[in-house]
Amino acid sequence: MAKEEYETPLIDVYNRTHMDALHEDGSWYHRYLPEGVFLEDLGQIIEEELIKAYNEVEREADEFFEKQIRERFEKIFAQANPKDLRGLLPKKPPVNWAELPVEIQREMQIMHDNADGEGITERTLKKRVRQYLVDQFIIDE
Repeated sequence: MAKEEYETPLIDVYNRTHMDALHEDGSWYHRYLPEGVFLEDLGQIIEEELIKAYNEVEREADEFFEKQIRERFEKIFAQANPKDLRGLLPKKPPVNWAELPVEIQREMQIMHDNADGEGITERTLKKRVRQYLVDQFIIDE
């Protein structure tokens, strides 16, 4: 019994655009040949060089793609997951980040972001956070 190949439209498209470099008719690189150059005009050595160049560029493109996607994902995750601000909380009296209301957490994030833009030191920011928590009646002075 012959093994049936499982294909989907996505697999078909991938296979058409990512032909095996040793594909028998060489059509995978026809679109990259300069105008007026035909496959029949190429010798075995040139064909092997074309295959080698194609494989190198494909590897480089894959590496470039992975690097780019990681950088862009990192930016998105940085927006979704704000910086850990627990280090700004006062130690006496101890304040638990998880017990703070969401509005207070958001306000502290805004304070932190603004401080980064204004060049405020971490020590000054900690003082501002402490004063904010006192003003919001979260801690006593």
